[in-house]
Amino acid sequence: MKLIGNHPWKAFLWLMIMIPASAASQECVDYHTLGDCSMDLRKDFEIYSQSKSAMISAKDTIEFNIVFYGRKDYIFSFCTHRKFYPIHFLLIDPDTGETLYDNKDDRYIESLGIGFDVTKNLIIRIDVLARKATEAEIEEYLGCVGLLIQYKNYPEKKVNLKL
Repeated sequence: MKLIGNHPWKAFLWLMIMIPASAASQECVDYHTLGDCSMDLRKDFEIYSQSKSAMISAKDTIEFNIVFYGRKDYIFSFCTHRKFYPIHFLLIDPDTGETLYDNKDDRYIESLGIGFDVTKNLIIRIDVLARKATEAEIEEYLGCVGLLIQYKNYPEKKVNLKL
C-alpha cells in the first residue's frame, strides 16, 4: 500500500474524505429490490438482471440503455422517495431517437407490461417531478430511483393433432 505523502495520517484523512462520497452512491445500488418497486413482484415472473437503481435529484434525468430479449414478456416497475413522485419515464428507440412510450400519457403510471417478439435495445429515460417536495428539498435533496424489471418467456405454442 502506498501512502499519500510520508505520513500515515494523511492517508487516513484522504480515506475519511472519500468514504462519504462512495458510501452515498452505494446507498441506491439495490433500491429496486428494497423500495416500493418490489410491491409489484409477480410469482410467475423472474427478476431480470438488468434491473437498475441510481441516485437522482429532482433536477436530474437518468438514462439506462438495456437489451430486452425476444419472445419474453416484461414488467417495468419504477419507485423513488415519496416526495419525488410522480416518476416520468420514456422508452426510446436508440437507433431512431423515437419515443415509443411516454408514461405522461397514462397519468404517470409506475408499472408497465410489455412484450418483445425479437431482441430489442431500448433507452429508458427517467426523471422525477417531485410534486410533494419543497423548493429547498428540490434544490438540496438526493434520493434513489429504482427500475425493477421482471420477465417470463412467452408460452410455448401447443399443437393438438387429432388423427
